[in-house]
Amino acid sequence: MNPLKVAVVGYGKLDSIHARLISESVEFDLLGIVDPNPDCRKLASDTLQIPTDANIEPLLSKIDCAIVATPTIHHYAVCKTLLENRKHVLVEKPITATIDQAAELVALAKAHNVTLQVGHVVRFDHRFQAAEKIINAPCFIECTRTSGYTFRSMDVGVTLDLMIHDIDLVLSLIDSPLTSLQALGVPVIGPHEDIAHARLTFENGAMANLTASRTSYEQIRKLQVTGASGFVAIDFMNDESITSVSVGEELRGLNLDPTNASIEMQQDIAARYFLDLLPREEISVTPGNAIKEEHTDFCAAVNTGRKPRVCGETGMHVLEVATQIVDAIHTNTANSLPVTGGPHFNPDGVFNKSGNIHKSRMRGL
Repeated sequence: MNPLKVAVVGYGKLDSIHARLISESVEFDLLGIVDPNPDCRKLASDTLQIPTDANIEPLLSKIDCAIVATPTIHHYAVCKTLLENRKHVLVEKPITATIDQAAELVALAKAHNVTLQVGHVVRFDHRFQAAEKIINAPCFIECTRTSGYTFRSMDVGVTLDLMIHDIDLVLSLIDSPLTSLQALGVPVIGPHEDIAHARLTFENGAMANLTASRTSYEQIRKLQVTGASGFVAIDFMNDESITSVSVGEELRGLNLDPTNASIEMQQDIAARYFLDLLPREEISVTPGNAIKEEHTDFCAAVNTGRKPRVCGETGMHVLEVATQIVDAIHTNTANSLPVTGGPHFNPDGVFNKSGNIHKSRMRGL
């Protein structure tokens, strides 16, 4: 099968990774890199020896598809142009800045019978894919995703920048409608929330707690799932294994009143707790490149006509939940001011309410 002729739109940090991997792939033929910034174009040309352009129009007659990794505010316009010209699109998360924009792109892809894939890349992470196989009927999920301030994705808050990864993972694991959510967020550096917490509750009773911060001194990427068959933990900073705690057969048949157990029995149970009753296991995983796997899925979807693992409709649903979280952060105004100081607080520590700055509190948690 002939390689797909592709353009990469944008050449920032993530875009450059897309471009490099695509240039090395036998599944694609990289025809050009598009970026309005001349410095970015020069860097792309010098690094990959690939033709560059300031806009996508000159490439439309030459390509089959495009990977769009511009700032979120430009996703809609770029993707609309591509889809209207019947080009397949892989667009980075979030799919667009607004739900209406996302709905229009989904409709365009359907009308022109082309693939629209959204770059929720953690779905292709080798640790998550290994965990998916052993997670059964999740009832509680806890996600933590924190980092320092990187000055990337400043056009959106931490919810659409970082937390959206975990929103996608939670929605992919819990097969039940979302019934309610509560959220808290505060700005620190930028005009949008830099710290966010959310609790999602689902119709089947499952719950998920999500924490995201880009003002943390510690980089954390963790997902913990409790389900019918035990507990699974992923540390995305650990490239070699995931942790599983399963319900052992001995625990299922255990007839014990812990309040009346003898000292000897208590000691015996404690010694064997994570060996026989709730056996703990470090499951080895084979490292992989999630972005490369994402590209392969995109190529297969284009060539076969099947849906990609993260289609436009899924990306829109994730955006809907993320938008609800952002809206909850904006509207759940607290009576007291956030304790975090920053450029949006005056010298006396009083919060400046002007502009698109918000404060909130978590209610019902």
